[in-house]
Amino acid sequence: MITQVPGPTRAGLRALAAAAAVFVFSMGASASAAQLLEVIPSDDVAGTIRVGVRDGADQTPKVVANGKDVDLQVADRKTSLRWQPLVMMVDTANVSAGQLDKIKQNVVGITKREFAGGSQYVKVVGDDGNGDQMNNPETAESRAQALVDGWTARPAPNPKKPNWSNVGAFLGGAFAAPSVSRARPWGLVFSSLCVSPDLNVPDLSGFPGPIRFLTWNNDLPKGCLEQREAFLAKVRETKKDIEVLDIADPAQAEAVKKARAGRSDITDESMILSGVPYDGGALLLSVSVEGSEPWKGGYTDESAPSEWSRQATIASQAKSRKMMIGGFGLLVILVLLGAVVRARTSAAEVGKWEAVGEAEDLSATMDPDAWNATIFQLTGAMPVLAEVREAAQLGPGKEKKKKKAKPAPKAKAEPKVEVAPVPPEGSESTQNVGPQTPATPGNTGMTVAMPVLDDGTGYDADTPFEIGVLLRGKPVARKTKKFRKVFSIGRATDNRVVIQKDDTVHRYHVVVRPALQGKEWWLEVSPTATNRTNLNGKDLRAGGRYRLPARFRLQLGEATEVRGRAATD
Repeated sequence: MITQVPGPTRAGLRALAAAAAVFVFSMGASASAAQLLEVIPSDDVAGTIRVGVRDGADQTPKVVANGKDVDLQVADRKTSLRWQPLVMMVDTANVSAGQLDKIKQNVVGITKREFAGGSQYVKVVGDDGNGDQMNNPETAESRAQALVDGWTARPAPNPKKPNWSNVGAFLGGAFAAPSVSRARPWGLVFSSLCVSPDLNVPDLSGFPGPIRFLTWNNDLPKGCLEQREAFLAKVRETKKDIEVLDIADPAQAEAVKKARAGRSDITDESMILSGVPYDGGALLLSVSVEGSEPWKGGYTDESAPSEWSRQATIASQAKSRKMMIGGFGLLVILVLLGAVVRARTSAAEVGKWEAVGEAEDLSATMDPDAWNATIFQLTGAMPVLAEVREAAQLGPGKEKKKKKAKPAPKAKAEPKVEVAPVPPEGSESTQNVGPQTPATPGNTGMTVAMPVLDDGTGYDADTPFEIGVLLRGKPVARKTKKFRKVFSIGRATDNRVVIQKDDTVHRYHVVVRPALQGKEWWLEVSPTATNRTNLNGKDLRAGGRYRLPARFRLQLGEATEVRGRAATD
């Protein structure tokens, strides 16, 4: 099973990565099944992990991050010797100088090749027990060269007297299991195996990989060959997977070449996977291949590799900036939408104001006396004038000086004409009223004679009218006014709607009254309104009476606009 401590420190991760001991697998896994060898998060590239797989048959590891499958990109994939450490031992006894030089070249060349193939461990030991453990590919070759340069050949003094080798005394120590996680090591021994008969046989059972003895038979005393076979027989009692080859025998040249090439019974791969999602916070990572227990690791902001945390911080800041920009953009959009809605609403309101209702002339030219009577009824302030036309003069202009009236000759007193209020439509008094006596041209007072018309003055309107006034296109007041009863519009201050700062509006320009028992509104224009009176784009004639639409725009004079519409209660 995998042993993983959740949330290791960053320093601990670096140490573990350097030692390639991120986890420990069960040693009982089948050699034929795929095995996950190691998972090391890169401390230099965010979202990248290095994965080792043995006998994976080109499998791509399955990665799960926070419970979700992640499809990672394979940035690099190659066969690796990282998990196949090598131990080499060289015996300098009973060997010629030329033969030892070839062995030295073999040792340095094999060391260079192993580290070029991804190895992380090569150990070289002499027959005196001194050696070097190399794990840095940049310095391994130079260190191996320095070691072999100190070796000196010790040939046999004569064919009958061998130079006993010390290799057997140091084999056990040299071939202790190397400290490499999930290692499948192997060994090479360059030796004549001319050992003393009383030498204790080393125990090589602790070395988990094969050991190959590369020996030679040329110019060796006879006693060496006999003693070699006895020594190897005892060694095989503790280590069965040993192989002995003669490097001086041309018939065995191919086998020697394969022996020096390394292990062929396993295939280890190292691959770089990129794209592990990490945006800060907690990350639970699981990596697995078919046939092997998964590797699991847990990380937080404090324990994640430094580059992962840095990139997560940068991404978080960029996300925050995007959110701020997006929020600001959304705010701008909302403001613009509000402006558009407001503009459309205003346009709709303008559309309501500009809705054209056909103005309808409801009567012949209005009697000026009737108009004066209406104004008098509305304001109660109409002066008694000498002439009706002068009394009805509503437009701007200088008032004529009044002439002193000559005393009238005494005459019989005429009966006074009482002005009775107009009763509601349908009452008996309305039905019995006969034709009125028209005013006499010479009457110096204001006459109140007027045709009887069901104008609805006595009623409240069913629907009130809301009135607003604009002067040169700008409202003259913030609030509008609502009317249910008859009202007048003009420049005089006793109008219900007073127009100021526009001399082109008449003193009593128009009257608006309920009609037909309050079911409609009518507009009456002053009989002497010589200046412009325009309703919804249609010019009105002086003294006309018109039915008002539900919404209207009334142009008075040169600069005044009255907007009205039927309002809700």
